[in-house]
Amino acid sequence: MPVKRPKKLSPGEEEFALQCRAMGVHMIREHRFHPDRMWRADFCNPSRMIIVEIDGGNRMATIGRDGKAYAIGRHTQEDDYAKLNEAALLGYRIFRFTAKMVTSGYAITMMLQEFKKEASNVP
Repeated sequence: MPVKRPKKLSPGEEEFALQCRAMGVHMIREHRFHPDRMWRADFCNPSRMIIVEIDGGNRMATIGRDGKAYAIGRHTQEDDYAKLNEAALLGYRIFRFTAKMVTSGYAITMMLQEFKKEASNVP
């Protein structure tokens, strides 16, 4: 059986992964979170039930000759919504960030606040 290569990270995902490592925020890349579906989260911390999706990556829309926007890749926006809705039903807290939110430091700041909040709630 051939070994599946991990997907190439978008610049926003690459930056977020680097920030997480630098700040000690434990996140798993491309974690399969659903028990029955092959869905994967961009970043996940299963023990804290946190999913992070970085928008604007490898499937950004392109404009066709007819002036309409088309998604590049296999998935649609509805697929993304269904995946995140299912994650919410499973009890995950979902954070969505744009690449600009990552590069500005906003995304890692939010994760540090969330992890600090979680740590203070532990008896």
